[in-house]
Amino acid sequence: MNLLMAGSARTYRVTDAVLKTVDITDELPLLEHNIKAMRIEASVYTILGKHPRIAETLYIGGQKELILLKYYRHGNLKDHIAKQPNITSAERNRWARQMIEGVAEIHRNGIRHSDIRLDQWLLDDDYNARLCDFNGSDFDTNERLGLEGIVSDRLENPSHFMPRDPMEDSTVLSDLFALGSTLYELDTGKEPFAGIFNEEHEEEITALFEAGNYPEVSVLSLGALIFGCWKGEYETALDLLSAGEKSCGL
Repeated sequence: MNLLMAGSARTYRVTDAVLKTVDITDELPLLEHNIKAMRIEASVYTILGKHPRIAETLYIGGQKELILLKYYRHGNLKDHIAKQPNITSAERNRWARQMIEGVAEIHRNGIRHSDIRLDQWLLDDDYNARLCDFNGSDFDTNERLGLEGIVSDRLENPSHFMPRDPMEDSTVLSDLFALGSTLYELDTGKEPFAGIFNEEHEEEITALFEAGNYPEVSVLSLGALIFGCWKGEYETALDLLSAGEKSCGL
């Protein structure tokens, strides 16, 4: 097994699959946090099942202590765009549509991702975008599966964070705000305010968003959708998709 990543979970590549297990630590509070994160992610994948816009689950442990996911050899969308400078508008529009469809699907199932950004979309064999990484998500009670709703403590990066009380739960609107910043990444290849502030300047970035001082998007192909997400003009991802079909031909 090859270790790919270590955080609240340890992530390994196992041939054509990815194995995620709880990161074991002697620090009890941290261990409890890691176990909760794994159970959240396992529950979300259980709720979602198989869907073409969601990373494919191969197996979930009986105690939700591990998750086996399909391995996507093309990596994530952020890295792919960085390596391919000649991405066409048609490709960007296709990915934008798929990203919106993925968010619409999780919201339809009572899930808020809570950390949407471009590297959270993996590319499958046909270069279609699939949303992943749900260990910090919120979800509503699911009576069909006997799952009680849960609230996580994860927040988006400052460039993707909708100005609000950080103690408040994630919402559909905060997910859509983060999706706006993610579409900005897709269109420009960089995060909002990149080159002006880094992620350590959280207060400065939040103050700009609060004052309505957004990065210039009028010349971007996805600019109207991005600005609409930041301004809270869409109540659901389906509204955003409908707007995209009208304005960009997504």
